[in-house]
Amino acid sequence: MRNQRAMKKFFTHIRSEWYRYIIEILVVVIGIMAAFSLDNWQESMKERKEQNELYSDFIQELQKDLIEIQGNTKFNRTYIASYERASQIILTDHDRKLADSLGIISIGLMEFSDFQKNGSAYELLGASGKLDMIDNKKILYGLQSLGMLYTYINRLEKNQETLIFEVVPQLFEYLSLKPFEVKQVEALYSYQFHNIFQVYLRLGNEKDGLYQQAESELKRLISDMENELK
Repeated sequence: MRNQRAMKKFFTHIRSEWYRYIIEILVVVIGIMAAFSLDNWQESMKERKEQNELYSDFIQELQKDLIEIQGNTKFNRTYIASYERASQIILTDHDRKLADSLGIISIGLMEFSDFQKNGSAYELLGASGKLDMIDNKKILYGLQSLGMLYTYINRLEKNQETLIFEVVPQLFEYLSLKPFEVKQVEALYSYQFHNIFQVYLRLGNEKDGLYQQAESELKRLISDMENELK
C-alpha cells in the first residue's frame, strides 16, 4: 500500500508539473539546435570568405591576362598589316622600286606575338584542390574553356616560332641587316618568299581570331566573378 501511495503521488506530481518538464526539454533541444546553427553559420561564413578571396585572386589574374591578350592582339595586327603590304608589293611592284620597303618588312618575319601562358587558372585551381569552391558552374566551365583556348594559342605561337627558325637563314642570305641593304632583290620577289608571307598571314589571322575569343571569354569571366562578390 505504501508503494502504491508513493507511485500515485509521483504520477500526480508528474501530471501537475508536465509543462515545466516539456519547457526544460525544449530549452535543451533549442540550445543544441542553436549551437549547431551557429557552427554551420560560422563555417558558411568562413567558406564564403575563402571563396571571395579566391574570386578576387582570379579576377586580378584574369585582368592581367586580358591586358596581355590585348597587347598581343595589337602587336599581331600590326604585323598582319605589314605582311599584307609585303604580299601586295611582291605581286604588283614589277619594277622592283619598293625592294627596300619589302626588305624592311621582311625583317619583321623574325618577330611574332607571343602570349605563352604556362598553366591556366583552371589547371591551377585543380592542382590546388579548390575546384569544389567554385559552385557557379558557368564560371567553372568558362575557366576550363579558357584553359583549352590558351593551349591552342600557345600551339600556334610555337608553330610560328618554329617557322621563324626556317625563315631567318633566308633573310640573312637575302639581306644585310646593318648596314641595311637588299642583297638579293629577285629572291625577295620570288613566289617561294611570297608563300612565306601567306603562311604568316594565315597564322596571324588565326591567332587574331583566338585572341578575340580569349578577350571575350576573359571579360565575361571577370564580370561573372565580380557579380559573385556582390
